[in-house]
Order: sequence, then C-alpha cells, then structure tokens
Amino acid sequence: MNNDIAANPNMIKLIETKRQGLTHSTDDIYWMINNLSSIPDYQLSAWLMAVCLNGLNETETQELTRAMAYSGHVLTLQRHAECDLGGPNQRSMSRGFVDKHSTGGVGDKVTIALAPLLASLGFKVSKFSGRSLGHTGGTIDKLEAIPGFKTDIEMKDFEKQIENVGICLAGQTLEFAPADKRLYSLRDRTGTVDSIPLIASSVMSKKIAGGADVILLDVKVGSGAFMKDLSYAKKLAKQMVAIGKGLNLNTRAMITNMDQPLGSSVGNGLEVIEAMECLEGKNKDSDFYKMVFELASLIASPIEVRDAIESGKAYVKLEEWVSAQGGDLSKLREANTAKLSLEIKATKEASVKELNALAVGKAVHKLGYKSIDGGKYHIDNSAGAKFNAKIGSKVNPGDLLFTVYGNEENAIQTCADEIIAAYAFSEKKVKEPKLIYRVY
Repeated sequence: MNNDIAANPNMIKLIETKRQGLTHSTDDIYWMINNLSSIPDYQLSAWLMAVCLNGLNETETQELTRAMAYSGHVLTLQRHAECDLGGPNQRSMSRGFVDKHSTGGVGDKVTIALAPLLASLGFKVSKFSGRSLGHTGGTIDKLEAIPGFKTDIEMKDFEKQIENVGICLAGQTLEFAPADKRLYSLRDRTGTVDSIPLIASSVMSKKIAGGADVILLDVKVGSGAFMKDLSYAKKLAKQMVAIGKGLNLNTRAMITNMDQPLGSSVGNGLEVIEAMECLEGKNKDSDFYKMVFELASLIASPIEVRDAIESGKAYVKLEEWVSAQGGDLSKLREANTAKLSLEIKATKEASVKELNALAVGKAVHKLGYKSIDGGKYHIDNSAGAKFNAKIGSKVNPGDLLFTVYGNEENAIQTCADEIIAAYAFSEKKVKEPKLIYRVY
C-alpha cells in the first residue's frame, strides 16, 4: 500500500526532526495529515517509530488529534438545541452530545446500560462502536444479540435518530477520521501501537469526528485489559483528558480494575440481559451496576442518576432506543437461551483470591466464536458464562461458582475447564478488589 510512491522530501524533514527529539510545528502536522496520499508507507512507518521512541508533547498531540478528526466527515449535529418541555415558556437547553469510550475489558457491557441512562437524563448519545476485539468482545456484536437490532445505519438516519430518540449507536464507518485509519494500520504492522500520544490521539480523533462535546473515558487496567500497568494507564487517561480539555470538550476519565470480569456475565446475549437488568434496578450491589452509576455521575448528579433508574425512566429509554433500531427486547431472553448448561461448584471451604479475566475472556470467546472461511466468524450469542463467586467471595463445598452455557457439550466442558483454571483460592479471608483506581 502506497509503497510505490517516491520518498517525499518534506516527510524526510519531519522524520529527522522527530528522530532528533525536536518539536513539530502545527503546520508540519497538518501538512502531513493533509498529504498522506503522497507519503509512502515506509516513511510514515519511520515517523511512527520516531514518535514511539521520542514522543509528542501536549501541543503536538492535540494538533495531531484535531488534524486526524477533520481528515474526513465530522458529525455536526445541532448542538445544545432547545427542547420543548411542555409549553412556550418551558424550554431548556440540551445537555450536550456524549460519547463514551472503553479501552476494552472482559464482561464490559457498560455502554449498553450507560447510553440509554444518559439519554434519559437529556444528553444526546452519539456513538460508533466496533465488533469483536478478541477476548474482550465488541459492543456491536453484543447489541446484535437483540433480535432484529440493526447497527448498519446511514448517516442521515443516524442524525435523525439522535434528534428524535436522543441516542443512536452504529457500527464504525470509514467516513470518520480516515487519517487515523491509515496510521493505525501501519502502527499495527510496525510495532508502534504502544505509544501513549498515538493511542490518545487515535481514540480522541474518532470521538471528535463523531460529534461529541462530552467524552467519558473508561481506561481499564489489569489481567484482562490492554494495559497491565497502572502507571501507564494513568498517563494515557491524563493525556486523553488533556486533549479533550485543550479542544474545549468536557472530558472525564476513570481508571478501572480489569483483573476479573466485570459483572456476573460474559458472553454476548448474557451481557445484554445483565445490562437490561441494571436499568431495571436489579443487582445494585454488583460491580457492574456501580460502574454504570459512577460513570453517569461524572456528568450528572448522583440523585438524578439514581432516580432515572428507580423511576424506570432509563429502562423506557432503552426500549425506545432498541425499538428505533429494529430490535425487540421482549424476545431477548428466548433468543439467547442455550440448549445446554454446566454448573461448576466449590469442593472446599475457601475465599476466591483470583479470577483471571484474560483466561475467562479467551475461554468464552472460543466457546462463542467459531472461525469460518474468509476470516469471518459464526457467532453463538447464547454462549457464555455466569459467575456466582468472584474475588472476595466466601464459598463452601457445594456452592455454585459459575455456570457455562452453550450448544455443544464438548465445547462447554472445555470452556468450564479453562475457567476453573482461572480461579485461585485462599483459606484466609480475601477483600473485594478496588473497582475504580482514579478519576480525572
């Protein structure tokens, strides 16, 4: 791709500048993004490696983000439009357009509950999501476990639904931040993914292009997350918040624990059901419910967040959203009921001290995703696992640890064996792990 293009002399200067640890001007960055089609892959790769080694300062990162965001279509919804609340003298301002991003985790179904919750509070929720991300799963795959739910939406219909319903979530589109897609494809092939400025600018450019002026960031760290190191996660969160604030966007971030699965379920259909139950006000002591509540409370008052759930307003918005995209929540449980299940019980008195999220994620992904020709997958949305015992739980012989659901007996047993291996126990009492490490 683009390797037959002659070396661009201007790009050579940018490579040399960054190789020497010097700073790019704003004009330099915009020139590069605006002229990507005339720069061969090998020069861009050299520049990416120089950035990976020597970094970008805050201004460079901010301007790279802005340039990538405006390299394609930018969603320009009518911001803060007045909303009729019952008469000519009862009008209020919209609370802004929200996008939420997670760096990915096992059992992470937060968006499915958080989006309608925020929409029920008057925010406009505009989000584009991806498919399966390996062991962490993809939000689009999970939503498509709802019978009839459509995620392939034309832009005019997307914008219309935002205005009419207050929320729309669709599959990623090539129209947004095409410069980021070009650079990311090279980063993935050249060992330059692991760079905080490049990660931060990639994430934030897509949020800006998607029309957000309020951005919520869930930066996960732990065995089941992309980032294993807390200090690295803090740097990334601070970098993304700095970009957002530098571009006058209301940007908040949480660093959260991904050493064990989030919530009680892992698997597409099971996770959507758990998200639905969250908005029904069930399982309020779960880490999943707490995560949804705390993220919403970053941009709304805890009192109104609690009221939206307890009054049923958030659940009504979930139904409205799902219906607008062709889905039928009344058929969710039936459509995602597996033929077989296998219960695994404790064999001794102990406390759970470990439940490795990565191992669980890989086991469930293997159960639910079967590779077919052309690199595609057949997805079994009913496959998954539900957990009764997580870190800090005290169990006695015969107590239920977890249940695996699926449609193939051998595959279920294999999944169960792998999840059993993800557990570790202690004879001593174990504290529940901290869920939220830091808020920015």
